[in-house]
Amino acid sequence: MIRRALRYIFIEDFWAKLFCLIIGGGLWFYVQFARVSENTFNIPLEYVKKPSNLYIKAGAPRFIKIVVRGRDEFLKFSTTGIKAEVNLHKAKSGEASYPVVFDTRQLPERVEIFSKPKTISVELERGRSRKFTIKPILTGSPDAAYKILRVTTIPTQLELSGPETVMTTLQNLETEPLDLDGTKTTFSKRVPLRLPEDVWANETRFVTVKVELLAKTVMEEEKFEDIPIRLQNLDGALDALLSEKTVTVLLQGEGAAIRRLTPNDVYAFVDLQATRWNKQTGEIIPQPTASDLIVKARLLTHGKKIQVVSVTPDKVSVRFSIKDGYQKKQEGNN
Repeated sequence: MIRRALRYIFIEDFWAKLFCLIIGGGLWFYVQFARVSENTFNIPLEYVKKPSNLYIKAGAPRFIKIVVRGRDEFLKFSTTGIKAEVNLHKAKSGEASYPVVFDTRQLPERVEIFSKPKTISVELERGRSRKFTIKPILTGSPDAAYKILRVTTIPTQLELSGPETVMTTLQNLETEPLDLDGTKTTFSKRVPLRLPEDVWANETRFVTVKVELLAKTVMEEEKFEDIPIRLQNLDGALDALLSEKTVTVLLQGEGAAIRRLTPNDVYAFVDLQATRWNKQTGEIIPQPTASDLIVKARLLTHGKKIQVVSVTPDKVSVRFSIKDGYQKKQEGNN
């Protein structure tokens, strides 16, 4: 019985069965191997573990080409989310080659990576921080019956950090445009900063821009020169020497009120509250000099009818010194 079965399987119609076997094997080989092809993709590069004091210089590669291999039906897939990485953990300033890492688990099943760059050249540079005065950018015009009295920002300055080459050439820190078209009232609005690529604001990316308007009608301007700068909140143990002793104040308001003003009605001052004498150490804190202190002005009369338009110069430097009596007292204690 077994002999007959074996004879039927291997001997009877041998050539026909061999022919079928060859045809079947060929078909299997064709399905498995003959339809394998390649495809090329551009995938994004992600730079990881970069030292915080270094920045990637402009022109560094953002994409690489990879070649994958597989059967045609498996090569039709989306590359969304697929990326390669460049590890900059031990990077230093200057140009060098870094290995490209690609996780093959990102590819679909039955698709394999055939080729990719092993390394890429990247140039890094040191960073730098600087303080910039914020410049609000305005577009459009207020209502025809009004004009801009004053535009201020809160804060007035911000510290930026970024690549040294960018920070050296950067001149202004501007806001995104703020539209004033048809405006009739004073208003404040939070506006994003216009930051170059790879530059970061250390505190915030938004500032508050305040636009103050005045009606054009019945308004006059008057300029008062040689207004003395008063010292406010000066520590009793200190003397202060200003880089400027007087300022020019431009006022605007109702004509009748403007015409009644005298220089004695204008009060210009600088606030020195931040500087103090430490009697324990005998030192001036935070330091004996201060720069870019804002000079403010106000009116002693007619305050609601008249506005201060500008103060020139609007900033002064101050040098502090300890009064003789306090200096001797400190020497005696020592």
